[in-house]
This record gives sequence, C-alpha cells and structure tokens, in this order.
Amino acid sequence: MQLADAGSVLLVGPAGIGKSTVLSSLAADRPESRVLRASAAEVESGLPYLTLLDLFTGALAEHGSLLPGHLRAALDAALLRTVAPATPQDELAVRLAVLELLRVLAALSPVLLVIDDLHWVDEPSAGVLRFVARRLSGLAVQMIATERSDGSSRHVDLCPEPCTELSLGPLSEDEVADLLRDRFDGALSRPTMTRIHAASGGNPLFAVELGRALSARVSPLGGGEPLPVPDRLRGLLAARLAALPGTAAVPLMVVAAAARPTRTLIERAGVDPDADLAEAVRAGVLAAEANGMIGFSHPLLREMVYADADQSARLLAHERLAAAVDDPVERARHLALARNAPDEGLASTLADAAAVARRRGAPVVAADLARLAADRSIDEKRAAERRLDAARHAFAGGSIVEARRLATEALRGAAGPATRVEARLLLVELAGQDQSGTGPLLDAATADAEDVPRLVGRVRLQRAAKAFYDGDTESALAEVKSAEEAAERASDTESLVKSLAWRAHLEAAINIRGSEEIMERAAALSRGLPLSSSVVEARHITTAAALRRGEVAEAVRRIETLRAEVERSGTVRDLADVLHGVASVYTRAGRCVDALAAGRYCMRLFSDISTGPPGNGLLIAALVELAGGTVEQAETYVRAAIEASEAAKDEDWLKGAYAVQGQILLLGGDPVAAVEPMRRSYALEQRRGPVDPAGFMWHADFVEALTAAGARDEASGVLAEVRAQARRLERHVVELGLDRADAVLLAAGGDPRSAAEGLAQRLHRWAAHPYPIELARGWHTLGTIERRAHRRGAAREALTEAIGRYSAAGAGPWRAVAEGELARLDGARGAGLSETERRIVELVRSGATNREIARSTFLSIKAVEANLTRLYRRFGVRGRDQLAQGIDGS
Repeated sequence: MQLADAGSVLLVGPAGIGKSTVLSSLAADRPESRVLRASAAEVESGLPYLTLLDLFTGALAEHGSLLPGHLRAALDAALLRTVAPATPQDELAVRLAVLELLRVLAALSPVLLVIDDLHWVDEPSAGVLRFVARRLSGLAVQMIATERSDGSSRHVDLCPEPCTELSLGPLSEDEVADLLRDRFDGALSRPTMTRIHAASGGNPLFAVELGRALSARVSPLGGGEPLPVPDRLRGLLAARLAALPGTAAVPLMVVAAAARPTRTLIERAGVDPDADLAEAVRAGVLAAEANGMIGFSHPLLREMVYADADQSARLLAHERLAAAVDDPVERARHLALARNAPDEGLASTLADAAAVARRRGAPVVAADLARLAADRSIDEKRAAERRLDAARHAFAGGSIVEARRLATEALRGAAGPATRVEARLLLVELAGQDQSGTGPLLDAATADAEDVPRLVGRVRLQRAAKAFYDGDTESALAEVKSAEEAAERASDTESLVKSLAWRAHLEAAINIRGSEEIMERAAALSRGLPLSSSVVEARHITTAAALRRGEVAEAVRRIETLRAEVERSGTVRDLADVLHGVASVYTRAGRCVDALAAGRYCMRLFSDISTGPPGNGLLIAALVELAGGTVEQAETYVRAAIEASEAAKDEDWLKGAYAVQGQILLLGGDPVAAVEPMRRSYALEQRRGPVDPAGFMWHADFVEALTAAGARDEASGVLAEVRAQARRLERHVVELGLDRADAVLLAAGGDPRSAAEGLAQRLHRWAAHPYPIELARGWHTLGTIERRAHRRGAAREALTEAIGRYSAAGAGPWRAVAEGELARLDGARGAGLSETERRIVELVRSGATNREIARSTFLSIKAVEANLTRLYRRFGVRGRDQLAQGIDGS
C-alpha cells in the first residue's frame, strides 16, 4: 500500500463514513514509526497553532535542544511554551522550526503524522504543514489524515508527497453487519442489522450509533416499529443527548465551546466535572482522559451540541470561558462570541489580541480578531482603521481575497484622508501583477494625500511603480523624485530609502551619472531600520546593483543576510521577492543547485500569494530550471509565465519570458524557432526605453540565434547596439558574452579560425570573470567554432573545459549539450545533421523512447517529436526504424 511505499494517505468522505476508524487502524499498523497525533475541531480552528501544539509538544520537549536557538524560540512562543515575544513573531521562522524538528525526528526513526479532520486545522498550523509538506523529500516522514468532503480533497497540499487520496464510500450490507456483530457481540438480529444498513445508508458511524440505541432497548424492535431515530445522525444525537438531565445543558455547552477543555478550565468556568458531567460521561457523550482533558466521544457530537444549543446557553458558556482562560487571544475570542453589541472596550481588547496574534506569527487569526474589533467598534472612524489593520494582517498572511474585501470596506467607511489613502494603496498592492486598472485608485489617493508629506511620498512611490509597469521610465523617475522630496520633508526614512533605491535603479538604466552614490546612500540609510517591505525592497535593489557590477561575493553576502532576516521576521511577499534575488545571485555565482532550490521555493510562495498564475514566480522558476534543472520543466514554466504576463498586461515580465523561451529553444538546437520570441522581447525592450544589459543577460544568445537563422545583418545591428549600451553603463560583465556572440557571427561569415583565435584570447583575458557560467558558455562556443574550423584537438580541449565548468556550477542542461557535442566529435557523425539531431538519432538507435530522449537531451517531449518529424521529412522515412537505418551515424 501507499504507506509501505513511503507515501502519505488522505482519507476523504462525508461525516461518519468511517474515516477516523480507518485512520486509527492504519496508525496502529505502523509500530516502527513515531506517531504524532492531532484531532482538529471547528471550535478551535480560529486559534493559532493548536494542531501543532497537539502534534509536537512532546517531541519539542524531548528534542528541542537540537534545534537552532532562534528556531526553538520561535516554536516555543507559537506553542505558548514561553511568553509572546515583544517584536513581531515571523510565521516563517515557525515553519522552519517545524521542518527542522521533523528532520531531527526522522533521523532517529520513521515519523508518522496522524491528523483527524484536516479541514478544521487552524490556518497557522495549516500554513506550516503546507510549507513542510513540500520539503520532506528523502525524509522518513509520512502522514495519514482524514478530511470531511463529499468530493475530492481541498487540503491534500498539507500532506507530504506522494500522497494517495482515498475516497471512502458507503459500506455494503454485509460490511455493516460485520461491523455491528463486532461492536455488539451478536446482540442484534439479521433483520435488525438489515434495517440499520438501510437507515444508515452504509455510513458506519450512523450504523454503530443506531446499533447502540437499539441494543440499549429493553424490548426488541418490532417489525413495523420505526427506528428510534428521526433523521440519521441528528436524530441519533438528539436521542443520546435527550437522556441527559436538563441541568447538563450549560455544562455540556461549556465543554463544547472550549477550545481545549481540561478539568482545570472547566472548573474555573463554574462547572464541576465530577458532578455536572458525570451523566454525559456515563452516556458516552463525553470521555475523560487521564491527562486531564475532557472531550466528546466523537467530534461530531461536539459540533452538534454547539450548533443545537440555544443562544442564551451559548452566550453564557462563552462569557464564563472568557473569565476562565488566561490566553489573551482565546479570551478575546470568547468575549466577542459572548457579546454581540458594539462595545468600544471590547473592540480595544480585540484589537490588542489581534496584535498579540500577529506577534505570534498568526496573521490570519490577527485579521479575524481585528475584523471583530471593527465590528464591535462604536466610532466609525476607528472601525475603518481596524478594518484596514485586518486587511493588512490578511495580506501578510497571504489571504488576498479577504484582504481585498476588508480594505474595500475600510475605504468605504473611512472618515479621514489617511485611512482612505492607505486603503487605496493596499488595494493597489493587492492587484498583484496586473496593475492595468489601478490608475483611478492612485488618482484618488493623490487627491486625498493633499500636501501631507508622508502620504504624498507613499502615493508617489506607488505611482512610480505604475508608470514603470506602463513602460514610462521618464514619468516613473519624476514620480520617484517627488516621493524622495516628500519623504525628506516627512522625515520618513523608510520611504526615503525606497525612493533612493528606485531612483538609482532608473537613472542607471538611462546612464545618468551619480546613480552609484545614490544607491549606496540608500544602502547606508537602510541599515538599522526595521525590516519593513520598503526596506526589504531597497536592500534587494542595492544587492542587484552590486551583482550587475560583478561584485558577486558582496551580492551573495548581502542577499544571504537579507534572506536570513526576512525568514526570521518578514512577510510571505517579502520572502518571495528576496528569493527572486537569491536565485539570481546564486545562478551568477555558479551555484545552480542552490539557485534551483531558491527559485522553486520562490515560485511556490508567489503562487500562494497570487489570485491567479504568477507570471513573475513562473519566470523565475523557468530561469533556474534552464540553469540547473531540466529544459522540459523550464519550457513548461516559461509558457505559463508568458500566458500569465500577457493576461496581466505586464510587459516588463513578458519581455523576460519571451527571452527565456528563446534561450530554451536555442539550447534545444532550434535557433530558427528561438528567433521569434527573442525578437518580441527585444521589441518590447526597445519600446519601453533603455535597459541595463547586465540586468538579464540574454542578448548574446539573441545574436547567436539570429546568426544561426541566417539573419546576420540583424545580428550585427543588435550586437552593436547592446555593446554600445554596455559601454555607456560600464557593464563590463557582459563583454565576454558579447565577444562570444561576435565570434559566432564571424565564424558564420566564413572565417571560423579567426573567430576561434579571437574568442580564445578573450577567454584568457577574462579568466577571472565573476560569473562562472559565462566562462563555461565561452569555452563551449569556442569548442563548436574550433570544430567548424576542423581543429578537432582544440575543439575537444575547449568542450572538455566547458563541461568541467558546467559541472562545477551545477549547470546540468548546458553540460548535457556539451557532452553530446564532445561525444559526436569523438566519432559520431551524421550527414547534414545538427548537433541535437545527431544526438536524437543516436538515442533512437539505442531504442530510447521519446520521453527518455527528452530527458537525455533536456528537450521537451514536444520538441523531440517536432525534431523527429522534421527528420522523417528530410530523409523520406516513415518511422523510427527507418530513420535509424537510413542515416549514417558512424
């Protein structure tokens, strides 16, 4: 079964279908595993990290000393083992702590996570489980879980992969009979069991409870007598609960309303567990556990008791529990549920609790509490401000739809211009990649900001981003300068840092002197500031500038420092942006494996915080796959990135996606096809204004593709233009790539020997180039040119050098192509075939399938099929066998 194959199992089905029973059986069958259990419930789904508390309290006490100090502190605080921290507690640190704890446990023995009712897991715990589920590859960690659903799962992403989703359907009549025999020792007759099966619809819980009610009868059930239940489960629960005295209603409701009912808590809420709950325990409604917990014998009982209670009993239970609990978040929640009327004191308590929840790293819970604070507010101005706070918390937690709704409500109810401005700016951010419709929001925010410097600065920064999105660099720069002036007047250092970083970035692209000094001023001002999103963005921009200057070691230091800080205290969006930088820096540093991990992680985070496919995250994933993953996956991602960016009308990311698509096709041996998307990218680039060729280094590949496609004049024009821009900006790091392209162009003109000699000289001059893959690409190109010059020894030497450098950088796709070329150089020849075509023919001869060929050549399966079709036509053959026999590859 799946568990035996190191996978996870998710049991899905309606309430009572037997998921919990199967869950217990599967868990009991894994004696070699350390089992960590949790059972979620609706009433506690609004309290942060309760599921993690159930799962990991014991393990943390036993092995927590093995965690890094800051991770242990984060998890201790989230699980209420220590007091809440004084500074915002980053939920990402909690996620990393749980991941590290699971690694520690898995190193000692297999770990089995057992979670009943996955759909009621609190959102902070769900976020952690979703985070670790994607990062447990290779670890002995599995999960068995249940989810209530009449269809497919909506929470399968909480389970470590591979996960098998099992839908539990109704039991047959024989299966129900077997179940009833086992539970009631044959006390029920066959006809009775048949009737039970019909009445239960094959639901095992309904069947067992019906059997329990029937077996408790003094007289047997008569043939025409109805079952003692009016309506399956609800009727059954009513029958069981009806046996309890009326005095049990309030005590039972207190247990149902408590998130974690213990004897101590229940006593503090005015209930005597021994006296007031004794009948419920005897009736099988409640179960008292040895650890002091008091719970319902089945979660459905708890839910039904709560739902069926009258309003007065429910309010009284929450009022008592509010006075009994110590935790400020739980207390505030009970108070809110006990008192529905507007109350400014309660609203303040809820707002304070929201702040505590946020410090614990539970922004979604904070958003809910802040929303309740707004609902209980008497003053409309405060209500709008609290809804805006709720929207910010929701945005921080990745709840984009909820954040947008709350921000819209805050805007509608705002009494002052500051709240309106901030709400509109948040709505602009929430628009995500598609900024096409944000103009009216920004215009209204500009009017509301009037001459308040702080507000003006923030609005102008957002207007600059919109102008850049529109491709209007001149307007973007003007807005940034206005933002800078306003931030200076307001002494708003955070906005000033962001303004300076943006200004330096834009001025550098259009070759305005002094941009480096401005960038360094931004970097200096950012030191020591709280890690807000503005500061993160500014530091990211300054790191990218260092990378473009070729200061790779400094860029690595800066981005790794920033990443560590953001993982400790930043938001999900901040981390996604920083991981973009991490992927870029690692790729240029020749650390493609690390870049691949960062890029994939980045894409997942962008997906988590986007309402649609994230073109930016998908493009970053395509780039790292092209560098160190697989070409097939890169092609899949880049197609999705193009579609998403086109839908968002985001030309900045779209031009990058077109360029990467061309690079993928060029690597796959189809330069003619590569030219089209690259031309689109170049046209967008020219229309949007000057660019920094060191920002995204693809122009040399464009020249190579144009040359191979026979468009040498166009290639020469592109090369000259890009080289001139690189010299204006003093971007020396791109010169080697342009020299490589120049050599390809010269060789195509009929002088491969001169081209090779010139490129060899440039490679020796750039022996200490800061980007390892640029050097490897240069040696690779030298090898192909030397082969064209019929200097096989020199070609072999250059290709071997390239392969070694690709291997050191972890650039798998490029290494595979170079290895194929070296193999062909050493004996595999084919008349009129390109290097990729020769490799495909070799693999066809060996009996490889199209999928195996794709994997070996780093092409997509569709690209393999297209190459084969062209080969069939060119050589007049009808299939793989004829192709293998009809082409000389000796």
